[in-house]
Amino acid sequence: MKVFIHYEEPAAESLRQTLKITLPKKWEKGPCSNLMDTFVKNYNAKHPENQLNGSQLRIETEMREVVPMHAVVCERVHDRADLYVKFGAAGAPPTRLGGGGAKSGGFEAGAGGPDAMRACKNFGCNKKYCERTNFDGECRHHTKPPVFHETAKYWSCCPHKKAYDWESFMEIKGCAHGKHSDIKPGAGNVALGGSHVRGAAGGAAGPKLKKIEDYNRGAVELKPIEALKHALIAIGCSASDFEAAVAALNKKFDNDEAEVLAELATEFGFGLHNLIGTTNGMAPPPPSS
Repeated sequence: MKVFIHYEEPAAESLRQTLKITLPKKWEKGPCSNLMDTFVKNYNAKHPENQLNGSQLRIETEMREVVPMHAVVCERVHDRADLYVKFGAAGAPPTRLGGGGAKSGGFEAGAGGPDAMRACKNFGCNKKYCERTNFDGECRHHTKPPVFHETAKYWSCCPHKKAYDWESFMEIKGCAHGKHSDIKPGAGNVALGGSHVRGAAGGAAGPKLKKIEDYNRGAVELKPIEALKHALIAIGCSASDFEAAVAALNKKFDNDEAEVLAELATEFGFGLHNLIGTTNGMAPPPPSS
């Protein structure tokens, strides 16, 4: 698993940094704080004039969601994810209640009634809302998670609408309407990366892509004489002159293709030697009788 951690906060470009980290297997089940610690250590070693303090920073995903430092890496970060170091510490781990509850899942629920402002977590929405005015159709969102594959960014429910920068990606309109929700769709990691795309492609029964060798083999299916004719026409030679010459050779050699090709090779060979001045007194091939 690989991740790319970007620090783009400083105004001075020389103080910015992108760090590519290949995670050890055991880190995938470890806390996200390992990512922050590694980045800060690497950055401070390279920039002694601009030391960072990890306790004053947070990490955000491509979706600008804060990654809790206590969260498990594989549950919040996908392979080849772009992560961003920002000023401002991430929130503390949630406090577990003694008895637990069906609605809060054992964690202390946030305060707020029907007028409390909440952030919608439906894919592609991110708007603020309150339950009192949360009517059906208020939220326009996507039904499936985003895909960040190489430079392309798109929603897996709308694969035909691709963007190549963050602003254009966030402008892709949702394909569904409904109510806002502060419950994150799915579980764990919801952003898809290259491994998910390759896995989906491997399981699909779509048409098999041709290799370049397949196309090359298809081009060579022309007979040598036909291929030579196309090549000569391409450089401006007369098609009728070539056909007349081949017809004369076929008549002379009783349609023996090998003999016709050998005669053509001799004629062209002499012509090439004549052009580069290496005939050295060679006589031209005798005219066909």
